[in-house]
Amino acid sequence: MDDSEDLPISKSSSASTSKVNTKSNHTYSTPKNREMSISSFEYNFSNERRGIAIIIVNDQYQGSNKREGCEKDKQLLQTTFAQYGFEIRCFCDKKAADLIKELKNISKEDHSKSDCLVIAITAHGEEFRDKSVREDLIYTSDKIITTRLVLKLFSDSKCQSLIGKPRLVFIQACRGTKMDDGAQVKYRSSTTSLPQNSNDLIDCVHMRTDNSDMSDAVMEDDIQAQNTPTDTLDHNSDLLNSSTQVLNNQTQNLKLKTVEVSPFVNHAPCYKDFLVMYATPPGYYAFRRTTDGSWFIKSLCDVLNEESDSALNGRPTKNLLTVLTNVISRVAREMQSKSANKHFDAKKQSPVIYSRLTKDVFLTKKN
Repeated sequence: MDDSEDLPISKSSSASTSKVNTKSNHTYSTPKNREMSISSFEYNFSNERRGIAIIIVNDQYQGSNKREGCEKDKQLLQTTFAQYGFEIRCFCDKKAADLIKELKNISKEDHSKSDCLVIAITAHGEEFRDKSVREDLIYTSDKIITTRLVLKLFSDSKCQSLIGKPRLVFIQACRGTKMDDGAQVKYRSSTTSLPQNSNDLIDCVHMRTDNSDMSDAVMEDDIQAQNTPTDTLDHNSDLLNSSTQVLNNQTQNLKLKTVEVSPFVNHAPCYKDFLVMYATPPGYYAFRRTTDGSWFIKSLCDVLNEESDSALNGRPTKNLLTVLTNVISRVAREMQSKSANKHFDAKKQSPVIYSRLTKDVFLTKKN
């Protein structure tokens, strides 16, 4: 259990005035009880400031290949969150110690007059597995840090001025070396009669001949090499192979005992009032394009910009979880890799959301 688990959630005031439907005994929202409705079911986004958007961009790790397209990620993130009124704090190619120092300084600031906090990371990534331990890793310019460390710096116990406020985290990085081959989807329109046995492959959109899709993993050979790339988690491939063998042994034992138990007990960190969205599931690659940026960051920013434009009288029509589900759908259905390396060609990707939000988030523009 994390060190923020036992902190109490504040209750709405019993003095709030509202109308009650005596037939159903449920409170419903009217203009007069709008303030009560917001405090009960939505995070308060009417503070003096919107908050800080921390953007972490790591282009290169100890002489590895440059992450072509990460500059596009940076531009998209800065533009998108700036239009929502965030104060942008951008950290590019920082060494691990320097980055952690900057993040600690921000966590010590007073966020009491802010609506929320955003952290967006675009970097090389990997997973660490050994026995019962699994961690997501982020590559800085010189060392590797865990995503758990970054998130914990802004948990309730480490940053008390953010207690009760949403912390929204978006991470573009590989979480392993598995590939998603996808699956054919049979689609039939409710308004159009399709010929029998007609398949509309909706997972093949956005393929371009002038772009190669890259993965956000650090590998020993160039991504265009014909050999299957190998993971270089500080070159501890023996440790990873040993972990795989342990998994196989445990799986066999579980089958004999007919008991279903996950061999990995520590899940991706997600503290109270956090939403953490990864570009890809645990164990899988994450892709980016050299000219468009990463699939995930581009889709995220595109959808957020579209929602901002479609807001009615400044009020979003969808809560944030619904909006981010649209991001998952867009990446999963509309993106497919195009690469000269057959190992990376015609692959799919699906972002993942971990949420411990206690209320709805309606993200609006703020001057």
